[in-house]
Amino acid sequence: MADPVAGALTTGFDRLVRGGLRGVWLRGRLPAGPFVWAANHHSWWDPFVAAAVLRRARRTSGLVMLQDTIQRYAFARRLGVFGSRELRTGLRQLAEGRVLIVYPEGELRPPGPLGPLADGAAWYAHRTGVPLAAVAVRVVLRGQQAPEAYLSITAVDPAGEVGVLTGSLARTLHDDLSTLDRQLAVADPRARLAGFRPVLLGRRSWDERIDAVTRRLRWRS
Repeated sequence: MADPVAGALTTGFDRLVRGGLRGVWLRGRLPAGPFVWAANHHSWWDPFVAAAVLRRARRTSGLVMLQDTIQRYAFARRLGVFGSRELRTGLRQLAEGRVLIVYPEGELRPPGPLGPLADGAAWYAHRTGVPLAAVAVRVVLRGQQAPEAYLSITAVDPAGEVGVLTGSLARTLHDDLSTLDRQLAVADPRARLAGFRPVLLGRRSWDERIDAVTRRLRWRS
C-alpha cells in the first residue's frame, strides 16, 4: 500500500526543484539495476537533484544521511533515507533493487575541489557487487534568473578492494568535476552545456516569459 505521506513529500520536493532551479541536465547513462550513486556534495540542492533525476528514470532510491541529521529529520525515512551508522539498511535497499545515493565527502563542502573521500560508497559496491557510479555535480547561477544543475555520470572501474575502489572513485570524480568546471568557464552562459541532455526543466527567467508573451501577441496581430 502506498504511503500517502511519502507521496506528498515526493510531490513537494519535485515542486521545490521545478520552482527553484532553471533545470537539471545530465551527461552519461545510469547503470541498469541497483547501483551506488557516489557524488560530490557542494550544494544544498544535491540530494534533491539526485532524487529528481532518478525519479524521472523511474528508479527508486535510498540516501545515506549523517546520523545526527536523520535524527533531526526523521520524516525523511519514509523516502528511503537512513543514517550513516545503519549499514545494513543500505545493503537491504540495494538487494531490493534501489539506487543508493552516497556523498563520500561526508559533509557539505564549498563549491570547489573534491574533498577527501570516505570508503562507504566503495564498501557498498564491493560488498554487494553492484556498479559504482561517480556523479560530478555543479549547481551554478549563470546567464539565467535561476541556478542550473549539471550532472556528469561515469562508471568506476570495479577492480580492487575497497581502498583501491575509493581511489578510483576519487580520481574519476576529480577528473569529471575538473572537466565540468572548465566547460562552465568558457560556455555561453545563456545556453545549456554541450553534451548534456535535459532531465527536468524548471523556472524560466522573466525575460523568457516576456519574450514568449510577445511572440504570441505578434501571432495574433
